[in-house]
Amino acid sequence: MTSRRWFALALGFASLLTISGASASAADWQPLEIGNIWEYQGEGGDHQIQSIVGNQTLHGRVTAAKAYAEGVDAGLRNFWLLDADGSVLLAGFLLSDGFGVIYEPPIRYLAVPPVVGPQPVQPVTAYVYATDAVYATFNIRIDALEDVVLALPAGSFQAFGVAEVVSAPGPALGPVRALSLDGRRLGPVTAGATASEATDWYSEGVGVVQYRGYSLLQLVSFNPPTPVAHSTWARVKRLYR
Repeated sequence: MTSRRWFALALGFASLLTISGASASAADWQPLEIGNIWEYQGEGGDHQIQSIVGNQTLHGRVTAAKAYAEGVDAGLRNFWLLDADGSVLLAGFLLSDGFGVIYEPPIRYLAVPPVVGPQPVQPVTAYVYATDAVYATFNIRIDALEDVVLALPAGSFQAFGVAEVVSAPGPALGPVRALSLDGRRLGPVTAGATASEATDWYSEGVGVVQYRGYSLLQLVSFNPPTPVAHSTWARVKRLYR
């Protein structure tokens, strides 16, 4: 093989590694890169923009802050991180009025790889965000209830729908309450939901594509978009034979 062909082959392999790295990041079930933006449209004209705006350290853990820009959740920030296995963890939330909680340990919101069925009960202590005083202690269980394909404004997504099966107590954290675990304000569509109904739908590489908040909100767009599937090394080699 000539040196020129070897050089082209090396460039192809380098490009493959770059694309593969992007795809690996995109495979997260909750992409947490700063600058990611999700747009949702809900019933009755509800609209929401969510974005990763920075990092926040809570109880020694570096989390990603997701900010809400519109509607009843305007000013909300909730805090997320990924476990070593890729599971989606919720570390707490902070409302625009200054009320918030920190979860210890962070709540496993979606176990990865997702499997429809029961998950272990999680013992959690919630601390007041501003003072670190104990707010509540409780057990919670969040199960994946369904594996479905959703036809949404942004396209068709294979997604796992999750819900609290064993819910936390208290006015802010109980089964019929003003706030979800991540601080979203709830309306009748969620407050009246039963344990057999999913409330958040996760799709690999995109994150939450549909959720029950004050209404049912569905994904309109995600920026950056999910990268296309990358070429294989075998395909790269075939280009230079």
